[in-house]
Amino acid sequence: MTPRAALERGLEELGLPLPELTRRQMLEYVALLAKWNRTYNLTAVRTPEDMVSHHLLDSLAILPHLPEPEREPALADAGSGARLPGIPLALAPPLWQVTL
Repeated sequence: MTPRAALERGLEELGLPLPELTRRQMLEYVALLAKWNRTYNLTAVRTPEDMVSHHLLDSLAILPHLPEPEREPALADAGSGARLPGIPLALAPPLWQVTL
């Protein structure tokens, strides 16, 4: 399964209708993570397909459980080595202001 197909399937299962731009940005992030993981060992997950399920979708699974933002939604992600879950949450609507 391609990373794109894995993302589409996972988002459907989570009930998260993310915009196409957000989906592309998340796949670009996975491509960068896979590239730099070979050099810096950012994560034990090696394939882009597995990164989609183990990183992107796991990060996004909390979205339905976060409170609706009243004004400027802000989150802090402390100690995120590969910038997870911070980057996927920052990309996903509502657009949270995420500090890593």
